[in-house]
Amino acid sequence: MSDGSESASGDGKMDRGRRRFLRITGAIGVVWIGAAAYPFYKYISPRPAKDPFGPEGRAVVKKVSPADVAVAGTGANGSYGERGCIVFRTASGELRALDAKCTHAGCNVNFGGDKITCHCHGGVYDLLGKNVSGPPPRPLTPLRVVEEGGLLYVSPVTPETEV
Repeated sequence: MSDGSESASGDGKMDRGRRRFLRITGAIGVVWIGAAAYPFYKYISPRPAKDPFGPEGRAVVKKVSPADVAVAGTGANGSYGERGCIVFRTASGELRALDAKCTHAGCNVNFGGDKITCHCHGGVYDLLGKNVSGPPPRPLTPLRVVEEGGLLYVSPVTPETEV
């Protein structure tokens, strides 16, 4: 009888050793999978959009100078931050700016003298940014534009600075 009890206790020690080995191996596997999956998660997770206006609340317009829009009825596509914009001077001489992202599919729109057009699906906006025809569901986002020191600056339109 003593042989049977020794054999049973020896199997118990072996079972505990196997269980411990499997737990450690499983824990290492979970840590490895997590370490491998984390870079993938960081790659596919959305990043918060940077504020294009920065701490000053305004951004320099690139690719458009005040001379480019000095004459009434002229305009040009430019950019601010990492976004596109359209800066133009109306027939009455007022300097205006609109975000250049179409509200339908996100394509860049182009200044066309008396209208703004989207080449992707034929959307047309007036010079106030309101959608006139085509599929765009909403108007373009207006921007406040000022000329200062030979540069153009845009900032978001707020109720206090409404265009």
